[in-house]
Amino acid sequence: MRFALLLQVLLRCTVALSKVGHEPPSGETVIKELGPLLSKGAAIVLPSSKEGEELQIRASSPRIKPGYVAVVEVASEKDVQETIKYANRRSTPFLAVSGAHGWPSSLNKVHGGIQINMRKLNTTTLSHDGKSATVGGGTMQYEITAALFNKGKQAVTGICECVSTIGPLLGGGHSMLQGRHGFASDNLISARAVLADGSVKSVSQTQHPDLFWALRGAGHNFGVVTSFQVRVFEVTEKWTMVALSFTQDKLEAFFETWNGLEKRIRDPGMVVLNGVMARNNDLDKNHPLINLQILYEGNPPAATEYATAFRKLSPVADSTTRDIPWGKLFEVGGFGLSSPVCRKNQNILGYPNSFDAWDPAAMRRGFEIYTEITADKTFATSAWLLESYGRKGVRDVPEKGSAVAPEERRFHLLTSPMLWWEGDGERDREKAELFGRRMQEAVRGEGRKHTYVNYAKGGEGMSEVYGYDAGRRARLRALKGMWDGENRFGFYNPIV
Repeated sequence: MRFALLLQVLLRCTVALSKVGHEPPSGETVIKELGPLLSKGAAIVLPSSKEGEELQIRASSPRIKPGYVAVVEVASEKDVQETIKYANRRSTPFLAVSGAHGWPSSLNKVHGGIQINMRKLNTTTLSHDGKSATVGGGTMQYEITAALFNKGKQAVTGICECVSTIGPLLGGGHSMLQGRHGFASDNLISARAVLADGSVKSVSQTQHPDLFWALRGAGHNFGVVTSFQVRVFEVTEKWTMVALSFTQDKLEAFFETWNGLEKRIRDPGMVVLNGVMARNNDLDKNHPLINLQILYEGNPPAATEYATAFRKLSPVADSTTRDIPWGKLFEVGGFGLSSPVCRKNQNILGYPNSFDAWDPAAMRRGFEIYTEITADKTFATSAWLLESYGRKGVRDVPEKGSAVAPEERRFHLLTSPMLWWEGDGERDREKAELFGRRMQEAVRGEGRKHTYVNYAKGGEGMSEVYGYDAGRRARLRALKGMWDGENRFGFYNPIV
């Protein structure tokens, strides 16, 4: 018995050592060996080609720059399977990419890998009963929004038009609609996932329910979703956006007002607060402004109360845009394809926190540091996010039902100074990291820290992003061992 156990250990070590020392295939070799196995619509391009260079650009590059020997533009689910099986035979890492907006530093651990570009898997099909839609794994948010809106429907998706639909969902997925319908992951009905061995599984509450649990909240660690089914809803009323701007002397009153409103109004209905602190030299040459959007569907009573309370602080800018169709809300709100938040090749480095209430004094400390770094022209286009997308719909969903961290439902305020800068200068990166850490620590209290997994920069502990419940973490690790024992999906905020 002992000899058999020792033999197993030696065999595993031999396999592991052989993989560590394995040279990745060249791009030309990938084209020669993998190309004949793919569908006619698929393509393999070299990273050094013009097309290949474009396919490697990320929102956060050059800071985040996975290393590839080839980019495979898959055109079918079978293409994904064949690519993963080939990568396994050649002991080569792989990374699935759709919107290219993920930014954890762990992505930089891809060396000599294969990018599985999902963009050709771009479909949105409404069901016959109009209650769900089947979506391709390469579909972007602006594409699903337009496709469904043209049929009078909407789905719970992310905030920015330039991100993929599935990417945010796999980590939970905050949404403009979460106050009514919960997170994007709460509205997942089923999915087709290609696993680490290249096999494919249909997962749902009745098919592989443990894997379905894990996909909703920690899904980046378990497979490549090639298609998925989500609930859809009728588009009803139009939206309104109240946009207010305040100078820094109102900072404490601003956050106290926000706290007071949320304490007093436990369910404001479809009211979203989206704030950003950013430079605007036309209104304040010395400090960033505090900008707030109050976005609401229809005419909920709470919307007037919110707007009235903030207007008492005497904003330096005040505008209202009415009758915004759902299909145009992201563009009008500044989250569209042409908006600054959808810039690419701009490094993006965020230092996030999640809270259940603002600490005005702590936010002042962070603001002073932020003022200092944005005075440097290199970082002048940075933006500090202040977000509250709704509580009731999220908290109505049982915490035990998915791998979304319970803290994500409890700490509904998301905040992160997002530092933008161009180029790959080491000094600029070091300065961004130094100031980012200072701001993050300045606004944190003494309690447990929580970070939204899709905002995580990399290096956070498992508890901070996946939750402090030891039983949940153990369940995640056990499922990881079952479905991806060699950690092939280990580049996006890994759980092992």
